[in-house]
Amino acid sequence: MIRGTARRLREWGGRRHAVIVVDDAPLLDRASSTLIAQLISDRLAFIILTARAGEPLADVLARLAREGRARWLELPPLPEPVMDRLIDHASPGSLDPQSRRRLHRLAQGNPLALRELLHGAEPGGLTELITSRLDGLVSGTRKVIDLVACGEPLPMSLLERLAGLDSVDDAEESRLIVVERDLRRAVARLDHPLYGEILRSRMPVSRAVRTYRELATALLETPLRRRGDVLLSAVWQVEAGVISRPDLVRDGAWLAIGHADLELAERLARSARDAEPCDEADRLLAEILAYRGRVGEAASVLPDEPPPDPRDRIAWVVTRAETLYWGSADFDAAMSTLDIADGHPLAEASRTWLLYFDARLERSVQAARNVLDRPDADPKARIWAATMGIASLGFLGRIDEAEAVHREGAALAPLHTDTVPWGVFEVETAMCVAHMASGNPARAAADADAGYRAVTQHGGAAMMASGWALYGGFVACTRGHLDEADRFLAEASAAFEANDSFRMAGSCLAAHAAVTALRGDPGATAIMARADELSHPTNKVYKPWVELWRAWVAYAARDLASAIAAARRAAAMAREAGMAGIEALALYEVARLGAKADLARLDAIGGDLARTAAQAARALSARDGAVSMLKAAADFHSRGYDLHAAELYTTAAHRHQRHGRLAHADLARAHADRLRAVVPGARTLLLQPAQFAGLLTAREREVVLLAAAHTSAEIAERLRLALPTVNNNLARAYTKLGITGRAQLRALLGEKLNQ
Repeated sequence: MIRGTARRLREWGGRRHAVIVVDDAPLLDRASSTLIAQLISDRLAFIILTARAGEPLADVLARLAREGRARWLELPPLPEPVMDRLIDHASPGSLDPQSRRRLHRLAQGNPLALRELLHGAEPGGLTELITSRLDGLVSGTRKVIDLVACGEPLPMSLLERLAGLDSVDDAEESRLIVVERDLRRAVARLDHPLYGEILRSRMPVSRAVRTYRELATALLETPLRRRGDVLLSAVWQVEAGVISRPDLVRDGAWLAIGHADLELAERLARSARDAEPCDEADRLLAEILAYRGRVGEAASVLPDEPPPDPRDRIAWVVTRAETLYWGSADFDAAMSTLDIADGHPLAEASRTWLLYFDARLERSVQAARNVLDRPDADPKARIWAATMGIASLGFLGRIDEAEAVHREGAALAPLHTDTVPWGVFEVETAMCVAHMASGNPARAAADADAGYRAVTQHGGAAMMASGWALYGGFVACTRGHLDEADRFLAEASAAFEANDSFRMAGSCLAAHAAVTALRGDPGATAIMARADELSHPTNKVYKPWVELWRAWVAYAARDLASAIAAARRAAAMAREAGMAGIEALALYEVARLGAKADLARLDAIGGDLARTAAQAARALSARDGAVSMLKAAADFHSRGYDLHAAELYTTAAHRHQRHGRLAHADLARAHADRLRAVVPGARTLLLQPAQFAGLLTAREREVVLLAAAHTSAEIAERLRLALPTVNNNLARAYTKLGITGRAQLRALLGEKLNQ
């Protein structure tokens, strides 16, 4: 047979023309292995063999690799970009980032596992492979598999006690489990993360309950000294349906809060409360509900009177204040409730948060400093205070002070991740907000990018990833990076459907509306309407940003008067709260929209950002002003305001061109083109054709923008003008622009004729 096969392959042209592929080569019988080895040795065909890692090849084949006559290639897991290409091929554009990360984590670069996750069990798929490998196992080995499936990563000491060392050895030989070192102890896991999902989903309920009961009983007999033992004991008791230690289930709920798994925390808290009703269980459940944004439920669960125990009393005070503020927006009542704690550091640290979100920034800074200066303040109080001190100082424009507090918080938070797991996230997101609010979105973007990557690449909590996505979206929107903003804000918005502790869903949608509007899409109005429905009297600190985003939504709807009014409202809100940088940008926004900015107020604000905004506003209102525009554009660009800079470079190029400075115009246009490539799709007034931005009066611009989508009668009604006034303005604008009607106007604006 070997000679006959060799003869046939020579007739086919040998190794240059014949390829033989053997999948699952360890399954070859002895004779077939010998045949393949002979063909390789005589170079009669190009042979490709595949084998799962760790499965032994026949010696006659393995020897070829050892002797260098065959190459052994270890295939690593597919990298995430390749996995994403497969995901997009299977379900194009339908998966959010959180779902993608889950697929990456479970599939671990294995395309067979990925197919199973995307399409379900298929003949010959991973589910069939796993179940077929279970069929021949003896009962002791199968018990090991069940225990690991329900409890992984399972300490070996616990597994050996429940199943016996021999059964554990057999299970490891089956290659369904692996034993590895985790810090100072050995733990058992299933060979692939997807195995656990498959096995648990197919396990009969009675067997699952029995397995969890065994695990919980065995763990509760230990001192619970290991990190994570308390949370495991809580979960296993709840899964077993028998809670013998409600106190540990409550402790597990606290730990789940720290791990940002509020859904699990609520489940554990409710189970503990059902098993042992008490005030402590009520307070715990109320706090979790408050974190999830369901403050009405939280208020109904929380006891009306503070408990007598001092430690419990502080927890009650903090939760009660949160429900009063986030539930009924009763700021005064929340402050009075915190007063009950008689200045306890944790209550005062909580006060800094409520002051910040209510836009009382100076008071928030002072409260934060009071906590940070107290030697008796515990790490949690200090981290909370540092977080709000950083963000408040950023909004106040005192970035040097914010960075000093950040250094203090950033040094403290990593030392206390066991007791304050959110600490690092809180401190770093606060610095991101501070950089953005003080006028440096480039630094804020770097903060958001680093934070998001750290959380998503190292298995951080989904809620932390969503938080970074929110602030990354805010920053990208401010910079004019619309595609990035869309992606981030969509991820954040999806997360707020489950948990919205700080009433951020409305602000997130408002930013998304602005991104849509900056593309010139009138559909932004509907998104902003949904944002307004989610708006809440609390969370005032972001209201100026919301009004700035509203301005662009109005602009996209061709309502220039409402756009300018929204920008002026944003400036007034920022001024009242002491947000110098936000006020300066809002006043400049008026100029970007084609109206006269309050230059005297811009001059009075002071600071580098306000000076740049004032310089740009003056240049826009001047007959020429191109040189000043270029200086302001360079400064905006250095700070990360790419869209602002692109607008100024574009306008400066028009002004230079108009005054015959052609070389200067070309140089400015080159800067503009480079930045417009960074902000593709953005359509603002200053990026419009030169004649449109430079020749028309404010009223003519207002009428022209509406005329692209509305009749003269509709414009007259909207602007409360006489119909002849509208037509006269429209006629003058047509003459200046060199066009004769609405079709040419739409073409000039780059719009479809049916809009």
